[in-house]
Amino acid sequence: MSKFQDILNAKLLPLSEKLQGNKVLAALMEGFIRTTPITLGIAFITIIGNFPFPGWTQMLTKVGIYDHVQAITNGATGVFSVYVVYSLAYAYAKQLEVNERNAALISLASFFMLMPQTISTTVIQHGKAVTQTIGALKLDYLGGQGIFIGMIVALIITRLYAFLSSKKLIVKLPDSVPAMVTESLAPVFVVTIIFVLIFGLRVLFGLTASGSIFKFFVDVVAAPLDSLATSPISIIIIMELLSVLWFFGIHNAVLQGPVSVITMTMIVSNITAYQHGKPLPYLVPSVVYAGIAASGFMGAIVFTMIRGKSAKFRELGKLSFIPSLFNITEPIMFGVPIMLNPMFFIPQCITPIITGFLSWGLVTTILPVSLNPTISLMPWTTPVFAKLPLEGGINLTIIMLICMVISFFIWVPFFKVADNHEYEIEQANAEK
Repeated sequence: MSKFQDILNAKLLPLSEKLQGNKVLAALMEGFIRTTPITLGIAFITIIGNFPFPGWTQMLTKVGIYDHVQAITNGATGVFSVYVVYSLAYAYAKQLEVNERNAALISLASFFMLMPQTISTTVIQHGKAVTQTIGALKLDYLGGQGIFIGMIVALIITRLYAFLSSKKLIVKLPDSVPAMVTESLAPVFVVTIIFVLIFGLRVLFGLTASGSIFKFFVDVVAAPLDSLATSPISIIIIMELLSVLWFFGIHNAVLQGPVSVITMTMIVSNITAYQHGKPLPYLVPSVVYAGIAASGFMGAIVFTMIRGKSAKFRELGKLSFIPSLFNITEPIMFGVPIMLNPMFFIPQCITPIITGFLSWGLVTTILPVSLNPTISLMPWTTPVFAKLPLEGGINLTIIMLICMVISFFIWVPFFKVADNHEYEIEQANAEK
């Protein structure tokens, strides 16, 4: 174990430093973090509007409130790609040390320019249904389906803006012109070049059978990528990777940007389908994700620590109990420590695999779940034992409890061995 740990330390820690210093990954992490006020801000209205009580939404519809709830939700998650483009471009521009607002606005404009701007709809004319083309932007591309394209647009356009700006392709104005005007007009040549390239890209994809880069992504790329990036097995692999990295001191925040792309795609797409009464496209991956999250709840383990033999574990358990209820595990990771402690390598790394496959098997066989994805918008500090029953009812609650119990029995023997070892050390020190 010691040699294996040395090998992983030699490989993973330099990789961690490299990842943390990568401007693209840093921008991804910051960009997605900056969108959280939007999802958290609508959480209360969305949850109340979609509370998992029989007949609740029907009652709200009857009194004329539910349409307003949907409008608030669509104003956030329905156009979430717009916020991603602006926020990510802003964060990346800051990393590249160029004008953040210019980069964000140019990226956002490019995103809209690439988007289909007409849709076909059916209208009644003279008593007959007639197909008519109208000018409009499709919410699908503004929401979950547009997140990946928006992310790519934000990164490429911001990088291109920074490159062209470094070539001094700017409009020089007299010093008497206000700074705000100068900053707005200076990049006109740069923006013209970027928009010409966007025009060419739009024409190029317009010549394909898909007709646009968004439809092309859905037709050619999104389907296989969705099954790969947001399938149950990939969720298990991703959560396992996070657990292994966390054991070796690499905080989950390092991969928060890339992981957010997957989780937010699942959440936004599920909410959109739920609102329209359609089957949730990511129901099984979401349940697998929830099952692994339930197994990461450390409250029961911390309660066991409080009753431990060693003073260290008892006091640490008392200090960590309340934070653990709200999914804050850093006191345990650093205090026991679990991190870089060979004693806890096995439970830290095998628990997500076991509970992930178990959740997958249960939801597809004897415990099918009817998921309310709007509950996913609750803050990450929401206790898992309160969130999951609201999100998936009795069946998800049973899956949660099974995963918690299995996680408990995986971890407890290792904690008891460690506790006994600490107790022996304390006793030996007391005798000196």
